[in-house]
Amino acid sequence: MPTDPLSTRGIPSRSFLLVLGWIALTAILIGVGQVIVHSPAIDAFDRHVTRWVVAHRSPGLDAAMKAVTWIGSWVATVVVAAVVLVLAWTKRLTMAALLVLAVAWAGEWAMVNLVKVAVGRHRPPEALWLVKAHGASFPSGHAANATLVCTAAAAVTFLLTRRRSARAAAVVLASVAVVAVLSSRVELGVHWTTDVVVGCLVTVTWLVAVAWLAATAVPLAPTHVPAGDPGSRRPLPHPTAVEG
Repeated sequence: MPTDPLSTRGIPSRSFLLVLGWIALTAILIGVGQVIVHSPAIDAFDRHVTRWVVAHRSPGLDAAMKAVTWIGSWVATVVVAAVVLVLAWTKRLTMAALLVLAVAWAGEWAMVNLVKVAVGRHRPPEALWLVKAHGASFPSGHAANATLVCTAAAAVTFLLTRRRSARAAAVVLASVAVVAVLSSRVELGVHWTTDVVVGCLVTVTWLVAVAWLAATAVPLAPTHVPAGDPGSRRPLPHPTAVEG
């Protein structure tokens, strides 16, 4: 095996396929956006949901949604990236994990912003907004980013431990957080329902493609067992075998 995981054979061809996949997914997303924008039925559905949600607002719910929506912000991305960087620095993860996260985020960010410009969907009426928003409505950048952030957090948990309880908790918490962010963007009046649903689904699809590249090309965690992880099935070395 090569000493440098990034020199693994096959990465160039897989990377090329990943780029082609990104182009195809972006083109499909633009097409979906055009269908949504020009569909009276979808427009009626989105407006009906927004009217219902706005009618059931409350001060407590508004405050909760304003807090939850930060999970989909750039701040959350920076926090997750910092955690992965620290874990890579301390050898709990490989530097390839940080690279994979960067590729996933860059692809998601570029795709969302390109499609926003290409589709140009208007947001709900500004009178309904409870927070500031910028740019076009479709797809929701917060929904896409929250999906990426929460999936990355769950993936890190899977890489760090084999405990089924910890992994299950990570999946449940990540799923709940994503749903909460999607709901928050509609409740806060800055996105239509189809904006957030499509933003989430397209990001999941993109992350599956990135995960395929990572799983078949580079190791994201060291091959040795992290010390202190009782969830691992591999035994730790005997204390007498450790120098110093």
